[in-house]
Amino acid sequence: MIGNLTYEQVDAIATELGSSVETIRTITKSLNIEELQDFLSTVEGYSKYLKTTIEMNKDADKALQDLNNKK
Repeated sequence: MIGNLTYEQVDAIATELGSSVETIRTITKSLNIEELQDFLSTVEGYSKYLKTTIEMNKDADKALQDLNNKK
C-alpha cells in the first residue's frame, strides 16, 4: 500500500494519467500551446514517478518480508 491506496489503485491512477496526457496531446496537437505542453510533460512525469514508486515499495515489502522470515 501507498498511503491508503493499494498498489493496484495507484497503478490505475498512473495509467489513467498517462492515457489522459496522450488524449489531450492528440486533441491539442495543432494548437501549439507551450504552457499546456509543459503541464502535460509534468503530468506524464508524475505518472512515471507513481509507477516507479510502486515498484520500489513492492521491493521494500519483499525485503521486509524476507527479514521477518529470517527471525
